[in-house]
Order: sequence, then C-alpha cells, then structure tokens
Amino acid sequence: MRVVDAELNIKGLFRDREELSRVIALRKVCYDTEPYYITSRTGALFQIGFQLNLFGTFDTPAREEMPDSTEYRKTEQDVRRIAEALSNTCSPMHMCESTIVESGALVFSADRGMRPDVTVHVPVFDQEHFGHPVDAQVEQTLREAERLLLAAGVQKKRWRD
Repeated sequence: MRVVDAELNIKGLFRDREELSRVIALRKVCYDTEPYYITSRTGALFQIGFQLNLFGTFDTPAREEMPDSTEYRKTEQDVRRIAEALSNTCSPMHMCESTIVESGALVFSADRGMRPDVTVHVPVFDQEHFGHPVDAQVEQTLREAERLLLAAGVQKKRWRD
C-alpha cells in the first residue's frame, strides 16, 4: 500500500478534512485490531489477516439509542464513511472494500468506559491469494491503515479528550 502524507481518501464521502475531523470528534471514533482466522479443511484455525474495528458513539452520551433510531443510523453512517475512506485509501488486494456493521447491536467495552458503540469491521487480508497465512504485506497494510487512522484523529482503543 502506498500512502501519501498519511491522508485518508475522503473524496465523495466528506466535503473536506474539517468535516472528517468534526465527525471523528463528534462520534469519538476509536479503533482496535484483532486476528482474522479461518478454518482449514482439517478443522484447525489459522490466521490469514486482521480485523480492524472502528467504534463510534452518539453525540448525546446520556441517551442510549436503539438500532432503529435516527441517531443510531446517523452514527452508523458516519463510522461507515470513515471505514470506506480507509478502504478507498488502502491496497484493494489487502484491505477489503466491504465493511461489516454490527447491525442492530450496541457494543459496550471497558476500554471505552462502557459507552454504547456502533461498530464497523474492516477485514485486512490478501484477497488475491485468499487463505494463505499472514505475511509481511498484510502486516504492512495493517500498520499503514493504523497510521492513516491516527493521522486523521481516530484514537486507538479509547477516546481521550
């Protein structure tokens, strides 16, 4: 993956960098990563990549929104736009364009003070050679994705004001 000046490709998703920054701050967007496993033919698990998880919360933290509420949908849309910007910036052979939303579910984590989070997952693996173990290119793609997120203002694990 080649990243110029560590900037997300926001074309068609955000009006400008200021809007991106406002959305990240409004939703207190954080991320973490975890291994991405598949099962072999023998039933053994092995790691082929990573899953990058983006978490965003509501602009009114005192209220816990429900998945069918307008605020939930807005939050989900904002977090998804950030995930799409990341996918648009990274190597399509390693950063999956598809993002997976935990639709209809709120996630609560001690890492983020048990706030209600909407989550979007971005799988990172080699799509061209699906199923081979993690290699240096996949690891580099993950590092670049993290660098892009941090440069945009997304915080690792939890939001710090």
